[in-house]
Amino acid sequence: MESFESELSERPSKDSSTEKNTPKTRPWVSLIVASSSIFLMTLDLGITAVSLPEIRADFDDSKRQIINWGATSYLVTMTSLLLLFGRLSDRYGRRKLFLIGLSLTTLAVSLAAFTPNPEIFLLARTFQGAGIALLVPTALAMVLSDIPQKHQGAAVGLWGSIGATAGVLGPISSGSLIEFFGWRATFAFLAVLGFIALIAGIRVLNESYLPEASEELNLTTVFSGILSIGLVTLVLLQGNEWGWASTKILILVVTAFLTTWFFWVSCKRSSSPLLDLEVLKNHKYRQVTIAAGFHQIAFFAFFFSSPILLTEIWGWSAIKTGFMIAPSMVLAILVQTPFGMMADRFGYRKLILFGGFIPSLGVVWWLIRVDMEPSYLSAFLPGLLIVSLGGAMVGITTTGAALTVVEQQKLGIANAMHQVARRLGTTMGVALAVGLSSGSDNLKIFENIKILWWLVAITYVLGSVFVWKSEIE
Repeated sequence: MESFESELSERPSKDSSTEKNTPKTRPWVSLIVASSSIFLMTLDLGITAVSLPEIRADFDDSKRQIINWGATSYLVTMTSLLLLFGRLSDRYGRRKLFLIGLSLTTLAVSLAAFTPNPEIFLLARTFQGAGIALLVPTALAMVLSDIPQKHQGAAVGLWGSIGATAGVLGPISSGSLIEFFGWRATFAFLAVLGFIALIAGIRVLNESYLPEASEELNLTTVFSGILSIGLVTLVLLQGNEWGWASTKILILVVTAFLTTWFFWVSCKRSSSPLLDLEVLKNHKYRQVTIAAGFHQIAFFAFFFSSPILLTEIWGWSAIKTGFMIAPSMVLAILVQTPFGMMADRFGYRKLILFGGFIPSLGVVWWLIRVDMEPSYLSAFLPGLLIVSLGGAMVGITTTGAALTVVEQQKLGIANAMHQVARRLGTTMGVALAVGLSSGSDNLKIFENIKILWWLVAITYVLGSVFVWKSEIE
């Protein structure tokens, strides 16, 4: 088992009839269609968060743990398969794998909508994770090379705005659908959107290949890479629930470390590894990708700790808390595209450097003004908007910066590696927020949240330091 032999159909050449028959659509139309990936992924996060209590209530109490594992299975599957699908997209066509991903995602959410029992729901969420893993590394890589370089920052900004829009619509749409039709309607809604995106993708998207690439991947690196990333993700997801010093977590940590070491060594010894070491040797790409991981840790630690403050300390309802945090997402929708245009004009480096330091100002504001007594307009909201502004400056912008410094033929695997760093950062940020935002009483919880805010500020600055040293323009 030395090589990975694909069972996909044989790759056509550049002169193939498949590519000739693919309509040469306007790049911006293709960008909007491809952005259905981030829209569906972000929308699903909001929908699932709101729907999960209703889903658990609809089944027997003894099966509720299986429902909970649906979210874990989805994230572990998605993160662990990113590298493999990024590699395959560069070899067999990003459009082809993107459409397969849309099809699988649509079928998976359809199965979730009509699931007869928790076991089928768990299976559906696992397949949905695989579908999203096909979409994430292929979508932006598929269309970015068709956008003129002077407009690529704006394109990435528009991409981020579409994702932020889904972040706002997710909780609102799911709440309304559950109220009138029940939780199954939320997944049916995702299925309809997925089907529309699939039809649009078939009609307008162009294909891209890497003709020089080998058809073979080393099987050892494939399996060890999937296992390594999956184990690390599982540790981060279950650490708070199982206890970081529990036997299960310690065994997983040791196994993850050994598997990751074996994966790295196998990649260095292989002529065709799952992990593209040549891309990692690109200093600019490596530094920006590390920065993106730090920024994701900081953003999600901030984003998930905010509701804990408003609900646990200030005693607000979940609905009120959602509306009070919504301005941060609305701001992201409004500024992502302009920030992308600024990156085109002034360069990514300046934008990311400033963006990494701005959230620290918002955190300092919170540390000075926010206390245990509710004070939204004069204390919480200004800090929320400042942190969100800086987060929008560095969020999707780091992805654009990373993809502009690698070869066009390796955009799939480069984006996959970048997204693995972002997904692991996201999971770590959530783990930090949940782990630190706890305590025996409200005073202890508030003190822990303030410690978390310091970590958010420091982590944002650390990310910007990596960009500062990256020499990226």
